[in-house]
Amino acid sequence: MDFDKLYSSGLHCPDPSDMTDVARQLAAIIPENLTLLLDGFMGAGKTFFASALAHALGVKEQVSSPTYDIVNVYASPRRNLVHVDAYRLESSQAAENLGIDEMLIPPWILLVEWPQKAPELAFGETWRLTIETPPCGGRSLRLVKPLGA
Repeated sequence: MDFDKLYSSGLHCPDPSDMTDVARQLAAIIPENLTLLLDGFMGAGKTFFASALAHALGVKEQVSSPTYDIVNVYASPRRNLVHVDAYRLESSQAAENLGIDEMLIPPWILLVEWPQKAPELAFGETWRLTIETPPCGGRSLRLVKPLGA
């Protein structure tokens, strides 16, 4: 996997197993105490990627979308993983009331789906993974790390 290409121009994943491979390779290099913003339209594969990354980090249980619970927390031998789906958050106050900062027990990784709905949910170093569905099929992934760089 050419992560420089993933960083700069994006990477085409024709098959779901390709996204799983990217998640596995990303898990090997992702730093501790990091927020990963998962950007993409409905059905783009944000939760699929979150699940693949969680399993690559050693989470044994099934990882599901926190759409209704808003937050799911998973433990693994490598990281404490906090997974947020901000789609249903209606205000900055609602995001702050989740108490995410109290759930971030080092070493942690915070995954935020629909980050544009809750920009205040970026703690520590922050990266953004954009998942798109190109006309040719599959998924296109582009990673910006650290955000603002």
